[in-house]
Amino acid sequence: MTQVKRVDVLIIGAGPAGLALANWFRNSPITVLLIDKKPGPTQRGAAEGLKSITNEIFDSYGIGPQIAAESWRVEEIAFWGQKKKDGKSGGGIEREQVIQDKVEELGKFRETTLQQARVEYHMQRNLLNHENINIQYNTRPIEVKINESMSLLHGIDDVYPVEVRLVKKTQVQSEAVASNSLESSTTPPTVNGNTPEEVKVEEERVLAKYIIGCDGAHSWLRKQLDVQFEGDLTDSVFGVVDLVPKSNFPDLRRSCYLGASTGTILMMPRANKEVRLYVPVESGTSFSDPKDLTLERIIAAARDIFSPYTLEIGSVSWWSAYRVGQRVGSHFSRHNERAFLVGDAVHTHSPKAGQGMNTSIQDAYNLGWKLRLVLQKKSPFNNPEAARRLLATYESERRPVAQDLISFDRGYLKLFVGQPSSQFDTEFLRGMKFTTGLSIRYPAPSCVVQLPRDIKTSADLGPSLVKADLVPGKRLPDFQAVYQADAVTCWIHRRMQATGQFRVLVFAGDIATHQNLSDNIQELGRYLGDESNGMGRLTAGRARALVEVLMIHSADRAKVELLDLPEVFRPWSDEEGYNYWRVMADAESAHEGHGRVYERLEIDPKKGRTLVVRPDGYIGAVLAVDDFDGLGAYFKGLGML
Repeated sequence: MTQVKRVDVLIIGAGPAGLALANWFRNSPITVLLIDKKPGPTQRGAAEGLKSITNEIFDSYGIGPQIAAESWRVEEIAFWGQKKKDGKSGGGIEREQVIQDKVEELGKFRETTLQQARVEYHMQRNLLNHENINIQYNTRPIEVKINESMSLLHGIDDVYPVEVRLVKKTQVQSEAVASNSLESSTTPPTVNGNTPEEVKVEEERVLAKYIIGCDGAHSWLRKQLDVQFEGDLTDSVFGVVDLVPKSNFPDLRRSCYLGASTGTILMMPRANKEVRLYVPVESGTSFSDPKDLTLERIIAAARDIFSPYTLEIGSVSWWSAYRVGQRVGSHFSRHNERAFLVGDAVHTHSPKAGQGMNTSIQDAYNLGWKLRLVLQKKSPFNNPEAARRLLATYESERRPVAQDLISFDRGYLKLFVGQPSSQFDTEFLRGMKFTTGLSIRYPAPSCVVQLPRDIKTSADLGPSLVKADLVPGKRLPDFQAVYQADAVTCWIHRRMQATGQFRVLVFAGDIATHQNLSDNIQELGRYLGDESNGMGRLTAGRARALVEVLMIHSADRAKVELLDLPEVFRPWSDEEGYNYWRVMADAESAHEGHGRVYERLEIDPKKGRTLVVRPDGYIGAVLAVDDFDGLGAYFKGLGML
């Protein structure tokens, strides 16, 4: 008899996207089944570039320090072009310039490298001891059915509109070998050093509330959902090699772009003396299947570009070849927001900009908090229309990001094939901000991005309300402050753990000097804690609260007493006393310098500012500190008040 499982969320694909999505459901009662046809976790190779936004996501999952400890920071980028002789190109390559791999707006490093296998390891390890999350390898789906009428319902515990048939393979020792091993004290016979095994095939039936395809560019679920891949395979063929090089090339430990007449190599330093090479091998529709490409041919193409420098191989840990595809799915969600596609399952592009794993993880991060909010007990989204409206923002927010990435990638890819452009370094510098994610701005208005009064569209909003980055729909810039209670340094994205909570960040300004501002903050605190006429129903409950309130003031710490502030900023617990970690100061750290938060974000310390920050770290609303109506309107628009 076919076994039947019931889960809240079924995730197909245990790569970076699937594991990132599953991490949203830690410390919750939401049941998750994560399946993958592979026999086990990724062992080597694949993607490895990590941008700052992705590292902030790891911080929110609590695994940022572990990943940072293994990662290689990229500090400099060297540009190499064709050597000039008598004003003409020829004679190999020469260094043209070295720049810092830095974007000032970030206030921290822009990118690191760590192989995908290790990234997956840390995300998977983070799921251990969470009995609500189960990972099952050697398992593939063979059929999916979604009940359309049932998918319209929500908030009923026994409604599972998604039905999936799975095939699971397990290896078991054959009965003959097992019998021999019991009857004899000798070691069972082996074949090629392995004990003979039989493959056992089991079929399972899973009933789920939601299904998500994180199953890569050849996604099974995408085909079942009849989602079209819009775009094309390019005629650009690349080889990727992770190797320890033996070379007299002087910039092996820098990130490099080597531009020769035959193309441009991207070289990234890795740990353990390794480097990764992205090598253009051939272009043209007559080129054979990339699967036929050999390592020798890739290295030969690399040597041509490295000339006059030598390139020999010490060791190779992994290599692959691919033809670049630049495609976006026609839909990111289907069946009344019961089925979703994430990452490579719904968009593909070249790896030159280092966006594959990053964009996939960021897709999952956008979807995960919305599913968690809808599925949690006593959810404010028991209304089916409210739930679908929230979940629909996954496609409306992430599909434009994928489309922008493909448009960017088409231009960016041209920098790496054929004759290098004279504008290469200028275009690359422009691309640094794009690939870091600073340009992402989710559309407004929506149920999760609120525009200020008297502004109807994002176009009317212009580039900024306070500063270019403090805009509804953009990610909250990371910043360093110190806790009021003990002066310990705090980075805001590490502080905002992935718990599914919204945050109200109150930039209280200089409350020690400006009495009117101090009075406004007292009133705001009462409104945030008032369960009858304010937001108290959302802010009460400590760790279980739907909304966490944080303060960042700019006053002299010595002139601010924590217990003089409204209770919502330092809530009391009969078990643990006061919470001392909700109030921060824009002040000097004893060992890590001054974050200068108000200066960086251009917030007037005489006026302050209130932000609503979504669970994924993006800004939902930018408000004056005395705009209680605007603050309440945001959560009423979501259906939470």
